[in-house]
Amino acid sequence: MRNFILATLAVFAGIILAGWLAIVILKPGPEGRLVLASGGAEGSYNELALLYQKQLAKYGVEVELRPTTAGSATLRGLLDIEVRPPATDAKDQRPTIIDKQSDIEAGFLKGAVAGSLQGRLATETERNWHDRLTNAVVSVGRMFYEPVYVFYRGEQVKSLSEFKGKKIMIGSAEGGASRVAKTLLRGNGVDEKNSKFINEDVSDDASALTKGDADVAFVVLPPDSSKIFKLMRTPGILLMNFAAEADAYVSRFPFLSKLVMHQGSVEFAPDIPSADITLLATTSTLVVKKSVHPAIAALLAEAVVDNPRKGYDRDGEPILFHQAGEFPNLKDPEYAPAKEAVPIYKNGELPFLLRAVAPMNNALGIPFWVTAYLHKHGTSTVLLLIPILSIGLPLMRLLPQLYAWTIKRRLYSWYRQLKVLETRLDREHNPSPADLAEAHDELERIDRAVSRIKVPIPYTDQFYDLRGHIDIVRRRLEPKSVPVAAAAE
Repeated sequence: MRNFILATLAVFAGIILAGWLAIVILKPGPEGRLVLASGGAEGSYNELALLYQKQLAKYGVEVELRPTTAGSATLRGLLDIEVRPPATDAKDQRPTIIDKQSDIEAGFLKGAVAGSLQGRLATETERNWHDRLTNAVVSVGRMFYEPVYVFYRGEQVKSLSEFKGKKIMIGSAEGGASRVAKTLLRGNGVDEKNSKFINEDVSDDASALTKGDADVAFVVLPPDSSKIFKLMRTPGILLMNFAAEADAYVSRFPFLSKLVMHQGSVEFAPDIPSADITLLATTSTLVVKKSVHPAIAALLAEAVVDNPRKGYDRDGEPILFHQAGEFPNLKDPEYAPAKEAVPIYKNGELPFLLRAVAPMNNALGIPFWVTAYLHKHGTSTVLLLIPILSIGLPLMRLLPQLYAWTIKRRLYSWYRQLKVLETRLDREHNPSPADLAEAHDELERIDRAVSRIKVPIPYTDQFYDLRGHIDIVRRRLEPKSVPVAAAAE
């Protein structure tokens, strides 16, 4: 019984070992690593990314942050492209776009990036980029508001169309603000042909505006940005009020929201602003490539949900427009939500298997790809095991019968040989002395072999039954047997 059990366990252990080795060699899961472009928004993105990095480390995922990668660089990394400017002497001054694999797997993008790449205001190249971007990434959540501040000098204006023919600072070419600015200006008939676009960021003291080098400056930053507060305190600089057309903008561009900066909400005595100002705002988003493993995407989504942006700035002042519980959210007008993120936003926690296995595996030093494999295939494996067990458990009842058969099989083989010998004696009515001697030797051979058989105690009755049957045949031979020497003569 012991040998049988050991043999059975060895077979099962061999099967498990073979399956494990196959998994180890093939590694059907990702390494626990994610590259996240966290630059932009004056460090606000990176602050959140550091929280995500810390939380994912508990599950065995290393998050590599790229705090200097922002705006267009993030977009190119997510699109796996490289943009090469044309040569100065080339006839075609359009940039060359080539495919180039990037290691960036996730990143923060300002709102309106995907939205500005479609519609009648977008070029054919931009529409192609839009299709490629929306097919390549999914949203893990909208993070916070980034209002669109339009500072200008001169008389008050009510519409962006009044900036036609002006010198307009739309932000650096690599920043996300320039795309937002171009989209809004083009919608009002203001473009590079009838106005001068300056790809530079306005300084904190608005020197370009005060010196007359520029007439207008677009800034898209979080509402707690120190730059915004400094610009609002600069004499002779006005902040545009979108009150007349804000609702139209929100209807025309779904990626925009309408916010109201109330009188004195920045500072009292004197009131800043001196009257209510309606602003347009985008919402920043965190996106991941669709190629990112579902387990990592789910863990990142949980980190986003667990670490919302705080409602107070570094000085402890409340952040304008912040409402507890409003962000993060999956109400994304530009990107499809990651399917792994949907249940996490709904239930507030990870799937059970990932929540239970990932920390344990990380504590035990088990590679993350094991966790990822179990997360992706655990349910299907369980569903597969159900019919296997429903068949296997009844079959387990046959093991005792199988064991009994293996014992009896040893005895039955000698029963067959004994039966052949007895049948031969029955056929020969007058066997010769030589035949009797041969039969006697055969019987003794069988007896010696049987005596060496080891059987468990529960089966000794069958063993001695066989020995008894051998004695019965021996007694049949004794009256007819002759000495071997005489037979030889």
